[in-house]
Amino acid sequence: MTLKYSPFIYPFVLIAYVLITFFTDYQLAVHQHKPFFAAKSGMYEDGGTTEYKGIGYKVINYNQLMNKNGRTDVVFSSRFINYENKQSN
Repeated sequence: MTLKYSPFIYPFVLIAYVLITFFTDYQLAVHQHKPFFAAKSGMYEDGGTTEYKGIGYKVINYNQLMNKNGRTDVVFSSRFINYENKQSN
């Protein structure tokens, strides 16, 4: 007995995968955690801020140690926003 899948199922599976990864990393960012599905893409020279990139989105885990009031949050944003002072890995 062989199962035949329609070729139309594959786009739906791909869309479901993209939506699941997007919403999982979004919820983690809302609750100030590092992303699970996005890949680490760089580190900044401000004390340890790390940038992660996923499919169509970017998560920035801020850890600025410049002064007492340094930024230490997680931000979920579009992939097209740039950030200065990037250090190459």
